[in-house]
Amino acid sequence: MEPRQVTPIFCLLWFVGLVLPAPGQTQAPFREGRLPPMETTPLDQGLFETGAPQYLLASDPAEFLLPEDVLASTEPHLSAYKQSFFQKLSFTTTGIVPDGSDGLGILETELFAAFALPAPTTKTPLILTPTLSVDFVDQPAYVVLPSELYGLWLDLMWLPKFGPRTTGILAVAPGWYSDFQDGWDDSFRLTGRALLRYDWIPDRLQLVLGTVYTNRMANRWIPAAGLIINPNPDLSLDLIFPRAKLARRTAWGLGFEHWIYVAGGFGGNDWTIVQPDGSRDKLGLLDWRISLGWERKMNGGAGFHVEVGYVFSREIRFASEPETFRPDDTVLLRAGIAF
Repeated sequence: MEPRQVTPIFCLLWFVGLVLPAPGQTQAPFREGRLPPMETTPLDQGLFETGAPQYLLASDPAEFLLPEDVLASTEPHLSAYKQSFFQKLSFTTTGIVPDGSDGLGILETELFAAFALPAPTTKTPLILTPTLSVDFVDQPAYVVLPSELYGLWLDLMWLPKFGPRTTGILAVAPGWYSDFQDGWDDSFRLTGRALLRYDWIPDRLQLVLGTVYTNRMANRWIPAAGLIINPNPDLSLDLIFPRAKLARRTAWGLGFEHWIYVAGGFGGNDWTIVQPDGSRDKLGLLDWRISLGWERKMNGGAGFHVEVGYVFSREIRFASEPETFRPDDTVLLRAGIAF
């Protein structure tokens, strides 16, 4: 066969091999269609004014997913809890400066761990928080106080649901508070709280009402009531007596948030002590505090914070004496870290 007769046959076989699919394979059909019209945004309409990315969307949103459905959100999503039995380990130290050269100064330290159990589900958890506190007292000139005061307690807090918008906060905390100079006798004290939180506007406004059982000499029961307001993700207002906190988010990024805040509430505690003559007594330290702080929050409740504050309305009380000593106002410095 001559070459000019082989060439047409070879070309025909090559064309058939391109068109037909290989054995065991299926060729997807080709569909021809028009793309939906697109709406564009001119660059001179504030594209770079807000700093947020701009998107070009199809005119018919039913045909396409929105950007937030396929792209990572630019908003932080920090969780205050861990998805595990262990929740948090925290250490905080507070230095209360002596009011004068012979005044009362205290270095307060507190170490606690938090654990969570389903009770009976994870939506109604039981939080166990064993806590150890040690206060180192700078002896004032006008009254004799122990150099060290200890607190050891276990807080058991249950968060039951009473409806789609109502959450209970029920807690009891057995503990021992003493200078531990003569054993543990008479140092046991039971505290607790019972609160209801109603989500009036979910994620925006909550109402809180209840009571706190301090079981202290000055006041055994304290009413608790107020509002939790979150008008936007950058502002948090916890206006609840006897503790309140106003916080503003200043920066955030991948896995962290920075907040500044103003907080207020009462401090101090009651302890069983041994007087210099060997008699047992009850000591109560009470004050009110307001502080300005900065906090870095991270996932799972981790982070750290620093504060500077003002301490006022200070009192020193003994169960065996009618007299109440009143130290002068002073300042405090606080720092804490949580894992």
